[in-house]
Formats: sequence, C-alpha cells, structure tokens
Amino acid sequence: MCPTGYDALTAELPGGGWPAGAVTELLLAQDGAGELRLLMPALRTLAAGGRRIGLVNPPCLPNAASLADGRLPARQLYWVRPPAAATLASQRTDMLWAAEQMLRSQAFGAVLVWLGRARPEALRRLQVLAQAGDTVVWALRPLRVLQESSSAVLRLALSPLPGNRMSIAFHKRRGPARDTPLVLPLEGMGHVPERTGVPAVSPAVLPTVSPAVLPAVSPTVSPAMPVGADHVAHDVLDRGASAAPVAGRAAAELA
Repeated sequence: MCPTGYDALTAELPGGGWPAGAVTELLLAQDGAGELRLLMPALRTLAAGGRRIGLVNPPCLPNAASLADGRLPARQLYWVRPPAAATLASQRTDMLWAAEQMLRSQAFGAVLVWLGRARPEALRRLQVLAQAGDTVVWALRPLRVLQESSSAVLRLALSPLPGNRMSIAFHKRRGPARDTPLVLPLEGMGHVPERTGVPAVSPAVLPTVSPAVLPAVSPTVSPAMPVGADHVAHDVLDRGASAAPVAGRAAAELA
C-alpha cells in the first residue's frame, strides 16, 4: 500500500492506502478537479524513495513550478505523448502500449495513464501487468464511463467543491459499500489568482529522451518540462499548455 497523505481517505481505503500492484480508476467530473493534488502526497512519498513516476497521455504539460511547490523532483517524472501524426485510434493504442511497457519494466513506482475510450480488456491487461510488480497505477477517465465494466480494484469518482475541497464517491472497493461521498479538503492551492494581463510563457526547450525502459520506436518520452518563473502554478499539469504535439514541428522543439 502507498500512503495517501489524507487520514480521512486512508480510513476508507482497504489496507489503509492506495493499492500497489493494482489499478485504481479515478473518474473525473471534469479535468482539473484536483486529482493530482489528491495524489501529490503519494507521489511525493514514492519519489522520496527514489521511484520514477510516469505520466502517460496527460491532457496538459507538466508544470515545473507546481512540481517544485509540491516537492516532487522533476528529474524523476517522465511524461509520454502520442506522435504528432497519429490518429485518435492509434494514439489510444500507443498510449496503452507505453503504459504497459512501463509496468513490464517494473522501473516505475507510479504510472498515471489518461484514458478516454478504452475497452474493458485494456484495463484488464493493465491490472494483470500491475499485479506482477508493486507499481501504483492510476487510470484517469471521464465520469461518463462509469457504466462500463472495469477490472480496477478501486474505482472513485472525483468532483471539485468550493473551498478547495473534493467530493470522492466510492463506486468500487473491497469491503463494505459507502453510500455517501467523502468530502476531503485538499492540500495547498487555497487560492489561484487570475492571470489577467500576463503574457503567455513559452516552455523551455529540453531534448527528447528515450529511456531504456521504452525503445526508440515508442511514443515520445520526455522529462518533466519547466515553465517560466512568472507562471502561476495551478496544478502539477499546466492547463494553459496542451500536451498534444503540434504537427510539423520537430520533436526536439516540443520536448
């Protein structure tokens, strides 16, 4: 088990933490519901133990300002994006493949994979691969897939609430059912100022890297990307900067 960092949530999870060697499915009412702030204490614990953290197909670029604020070393964070020319179907296939390779390598302490449409067998493969090691796996998906079957051992629906709080509904867990959502105050980020009049900041250029865990033919894998010092930190992902590659630009310009 991986500590959650939240006593109220820990008390509700079988084993008292995020399950290691298993898939947890987080169903999001909207992107940016605070899902990564919810996971930050766990990611920090894993990083402190020297474990790598993989972000597969995140909707936005990693935000170095928030990583530093959350004491999560960027050098231990890897993000994977689909090739620029790939079709949506190919992107889904490539991103699932990348997540599977991370799990097969057993070189990562945590893998976060953003999945929209995915067949039940895709989640089943992730679950089987996770069981072979001790990686903590989170599959982040839209709430609309709630009616689909899932092999995840833990299934939570996350919704933001006023006052820097989150509603967590327990749709699948081992043990007794919970009929009412858990309302959890999130750490940090009590107020995010508006960015009125602030010019857009271009991310610094970093070279594309291909770790040994993923062959050169894999989707692009990059270390976490820094942003300008005047960027307002909103979460671990910068929702002002899409992680989707831009067609026609070299990979080195985007990594």
